[in-house]
Amino acid sequence: GQEDWQLLLVNPWHTVPEGYEIKLATLSNGLQVDERIYDDLDDMLSDCREADLNPIVGSAYRTEATQTRLYRNKVARVRASGVPEDRVEAEAARWVAKPGTSEHQTGLSADITDRYYEVKNSSLENTELYKWMSAHCQEYGFIVRYPKDKEDVTGIIYEPWHFRYVGVEAATYIMEHGLCLEEFIELYK
Repeated sequence: GQEDWQLLLVNPWHTVPEGYEIKLATLSNGLQVDERIYDDLDDMLSDCREADLNPIVGSAYRTEATQTRLYRNKVARVRASGVPEDRVEAEAARWVAKPGTSEHQTGLSADITDRYYEVKNSSLENTELYKWMSAHCQEYGFIVRYPKDKEDVTGIIYEPWHFRYVGVEAATYIMEHGLCLEEFIELYK
């Protein structure tokens, strides 16, 4: 049903389904998302701008090839930093998902930062943009996908810039109850 694609779970333990196909729509900056989330994303960004904020989508849909390149680059940087070889891949994967396990390959998520504060670390949560986004994203069907204190459940570091489309109903429940997507799906099994 309609909810199936909205609640698609892609994480370190669930890869993008074999042969998953996406119809893409192109944002004004040339990045692409699943066409089914385009209007809601566009509405959210427009309303955010009307609140005198400056949202910018820095990353959206990624091909397997792009994800592979980003992951390999991260592995190389982690290795160069002196992490023991048997821990290099695991450490890299906390920051950049292994190919096939990234939500960006689904076209259902977008990294949204402030045009004037594009730093991707937890300090982003202190910006007015993030405060607005985290308060209103569920109205447009989006959630903060990798919340604080959920790293053990999501397998991913806290990312206050990564927003995932799940539909208004699920998003509202998730955000109001302080859940992550994994926990929400577990409730509905």
